[in-house]
Parts: sequence; C-alpha cells; structure tokens
Amino acid sequence: MNYFQEILNRAMRQCHETYSSLFDYIYPFTTENISGYINEFTLENRSLLTVGSSSDQVLNAILYGCENVTLLDINPYTKFYYYLKVACILTLNKEEYLEFLRYYNYPKVFKDNKNCFNIEIFNKIKSTLLILDYESYLFWCELFKNFSPLEIRKNLFSTDEDRTDVIVNSNPYLINEQAYKTLRKKLENVEPNFMTTNLLKDEVIGHFDNIWLSNIPQYLTTLEIKHLADNTINALKHNGLMLISYLYQTTINTPYNKDWEPIYNLPQILNLLKEYNPYLSSFLGVKGLKFKDEKIKDSIILCRKL
Repeated sequence: MNYFQEILNRAMRQCHETYSSLFDYIYPFTTENISGYINEFTLENRSLLTVGSSSDQVLNAILYGCENVTLLDINPYTKFYYYLKVACILTLNKEEYLEFLRYYNYPKVFKDNKNCFNIEIFNKIKSTLLILDYESYLFWCELFKNFSPLEIRKNLFSTDEDRTDVIVNSNPYLINEQAYKTLRKKLENVEPNFMTTNLLKDEVIGHFDNIWLSNIPQYLTTLEIKHLADNTINALKHNGLMLISYLYQTTINTPYNKDWEPIYNLPQILNLLKEYNPYLSSFLGVKGLKFKDEKIKDSIILCRKL
C-alpha cells in the first residue's frame, strides 16, 4: 500500500468515527489574526516556511508576493485541503467560497450551514482540482463518494471556527473581492512544497527568509520550546525572521498565571531564547475583532537570525 492510500484510508476511518487525535483535524480557517502580523514580514520575492493546516497562512503569503512557499504540518491532509481551497478560489466568487467551506455559525450566529461541502458546488470545482493536483482530486472524490458532506465536515475538521466577520478580517485575501481576485491571479504562478513532519524530531530541510510556527509552542514544555527554536533556526537565512509563537490575548505587560502554558511565561521564554534576539509584536487580537474591542491584543514572538 502506498503512502497516499494509507492517508486516504486513515481519512475514511476518521469519517466513520467521532473522535481522533487533536492533530488529525484540519482547521477550516486560521484561528490567528494574520492581518495583524503579516506586515512584520517582507514576503515579496522571498521564501517562507509555514505551518497551518487551514492553508490560510500560505494563501495570504502568496497574496503578498511570496512565490517560494513550503507548507509544513503534522496533519497529513494539509496538502489536499490546500488544493481544495485553491480550486474553490479559482472557480468560485468569494461568497460561494465561504458558503462551501464555512459551517459553524453560518450564515448567521447559531445557524450552522447545511449547504457546507455541497456536492453540487464540489462538482463545479472538481475539474479544476483535477488539473491542480491528482491526489487531492482522488482524495476528495473518494470521500464525497462514501460519505455525506456533513459527515466529512464534522469528522475531518476542527470545531474551532469563528464567525465569518472574524475570519474575513483575519485574512487579507478575504478582506474584499479585489483582494480575493488578486490572489486568484497570483495562485497561477505558485506551486508550494509540502512537508508532513514533526519539528521536534525531524530536521528541517531548506533555507528560508521567513518561518512561521503558528501556536505550536502552546502544546510544548519549556525544554521542548527551546529544542524547537534550536532545531528550526538552522533553516533560517541570515537576517531571516522567525515567528516562534502566536500568543492569544497577550502583550508584554500581561502577568503570567501559573496554570497557563509555559509559552505565556514571557520573562522566562524571552530569556530562554535570548541568543536569537527575541521580541514581541502586538496587534488587535482575534477576540478584539470578535468583540470589536481594540484593547484586546494578541502578540507574536519574533526572532531574527543575525
């Protein structure tokens, strides 16, 4: 049995079950405010290594002119979801895109979208998907053949999905129809690389101008955070910039609670990473977008390789 068949079988089993490992679920959309931090990075004509099974990190980077992108995630379905999203963007308008992919609290709060993963819309995009990536085409066709749209959406995807306005404002490519169309045009010139790997165990292959690690350290011990930084910094080019961690509802002045994950102990973490020139950048948080409160900030920990 080849690797693709193993992954497809795994997805088929997951669609039968009500529980899987946390890292087996695809995030339908980013849970970060990418709009808040993307301007910290120079992306045009530069390279990027990013995690993120929602693929929104890659889509936004491409919008900003990044043509050399590697998407790394421990979730083996990431590549298939990326190409599903791209097929949607190339075929559908922005509202159709959201109608096909959104589920929770759509089109209104407390109204889940029964039209999510609608088979008629899938049939509309699948010829484009076939051209983009044959394995992704087979993956989704097999799932749609064997399961209902909502079985796929509920069993294969995380329930961590915010309101439409929060998702739109978190993603530059969804801010308006023009941005969406600009991304559509730029997607024609980009062919990302994909890695399914564990950053704590495996060597990162390649050298990149930018690296985004999302909120991976939220799940790690202090020693593992240091190991992650040591292991990943080697893949960063000279003067390159790395997002070590995304921090929710946190600024440099947020007092640490001993019950929180170690990554939120900023004095300790900044000292731990001091050889990598760490600093914090803060911006309107996801909850700030949700509650329209500019005082609610998220932050990212950045390191620059000098």
